[in-house]
Amino acid sequence: MTDSEFRLVQMARAIGRYRGQSETGTAIPEITAGPAALAEPGEIYGGEIEMGNDTVSHQGDCLVSLLASSSRGNAAYIRCGHTHLLIDAGISCRRIEKGLRRFGAELSDLDAVFITHEHTDHVSGLPVLLKRTHVPVYTTAETWRAMGPKVAAYQNCFVQLPRRLSVGEVQVVPFATSHDAARSVGYSVYHEGCKITLATDLGIITPSVMAAAAWSDILILEANHDEELLRHGPYPYALQQRILGPQGHLSNTTAAQFLAQLPRRSLTKVLLAHRSEHNNTPAITVHTMRRVLADCGVVIGQDVLLRLASASGSVHFQSGGNVL
Repeated sequence: MTDSEFRLVQMARAIGRYRGQSETGTAIPEITAGPAALAEPGEIYGGEIEMGNDTVSHQGDCLVSLLASSSRGNAAYIRCGHTHLLIDAGISCRRIEKGLRRFGAELSDLDAVFITHEHTDHVSGLPVLLKRTHVPVYTTAETWRAMGPKVAAYQNCFVQLPRRLSVGEVQVVPFATSHDAARSVGYSVYHEGCKITLATDLGIITPSVMAAAAWSDILILEANHDEELLRHGPYPYALQQRILGPQGHLSNTTAAQFLAQLPRRSLTKVLLAHRSEHNNTPAITVHTMRRVLADCGVVIGQDVLLRLASASGSVHFQSGGNVL
């Protein structure tokens, strides 16, 4: 059994468990806010509520922009109404500021920063950002500790993640992910009738990931590598196994299989993120997505809209826009 086939079996089991617990996916789970433990892999908390480092999607009064997304750095800007969020700060503060200004926002407009995990490509710009803004930073206690001395001076900015919280006009629900970090998470953001989910750095698709991604209007989903390119690429064997393992990264094929089986609305906007610069290409990603989705009866442009994110370029993804 190949890695993709093994992960597909795991995914099918997760889907079966999820559908057995939630048929409609239409309500935010009633979870008491506070510093309680997050859902572990296998538990379900989430439910329903382009290419370029400026990839953008609009949904109603919500805007989603990947200021950067690659193995070198990641940062996502979400604006819903008058609420401004940043998920991860893996690029320089200057680049974050430049990205925000494209949408008429400043660092001082940020209401909160959410961190998925402590790896450098997700937090490298955080110390300077905090030095300039003192914005509250939400993450797990394990992740904050793992960041170590570089954030020690900003302990007053740290807020331990509850199971659900409100920030301005949005509600944010974190969910556990399987990655080789202290305690990694993804996030679902809810604003009025819109649900936005960020799910990257995924070794496997757990029921908590499935529950969080289901029924999303906008989904930021990892499509990190092509398995053949990875196996025959420059990475040493140990690193290849780490990436392919259950705490690694999601391949193009696994991401496409997940998307094909995901409970969706009539049209889901998907931003494919965290693409490896050494073990993937935009053309391979698109080809794999088209092939797998078509085999499952999912029509690009009718059932899903796709855009690729990367570390450079400027492709905008808006309602009614064309599809790759």
